Amino acid sequence: MGTDTRELIKSLTQAKTLIVDGFVKQGIDIIEKSVTSENINQSNWIICNIIDAASCDAIIEVLDSIGKMFDISVCGNVKRVISCYAKEGKYSEFVDIAINSIVQKGKKDQLDKILQDASKSGIILYKLSEAYKKLNDIRTANELKKKACEKGIAEACENINQVSTSFS
Repeated sequence: MGTDTRELIKSLTQAKTLIVDGFVKQGIDIIEKSVTSENINQSNWIICNIIDAASCDAIIEVLDSIGKMFDISVCGNVKRVISCYAKEGKYSEFVDIAINSIVQKGKKDQLDKILQDASKSGIILYKLSEAYKKLNDIRTANELKKKACEKGIAEACENINQVSTSFS
């Protein structure tokens, strides 16, 4: 391992510690200074570590600030991204990335674990309904779509009458 790589790991580990300890801005600054296009592949692990260890508000702040630099779809705990945004009543493209990652891996059980947290967010309920549909759980998909419609998500309300009458 070269000196550059060692220094990078040291910097990113320090950034993660700061973020987990609540010093999110300082951690983000270190990541922005340390991660370059040349070392992004060696650096992607840091975002997964942050998703695993940081508080939800810190995860959201980090993703909203520098998330585009990283590939969160490879992280083992992407369901936490969805749960955090849902708990905070927020939505972002990272929710879509996380849901798509779970769907591509066929991990319906991961989606099941998110449902409790997602109940407050109409848009996330709608996105989850689409995910369940892709995983062929039509009953859950329709239930979530109905809940999303009740929460005011217009696209969830489209065709809802056909959906509910097709099973009667």
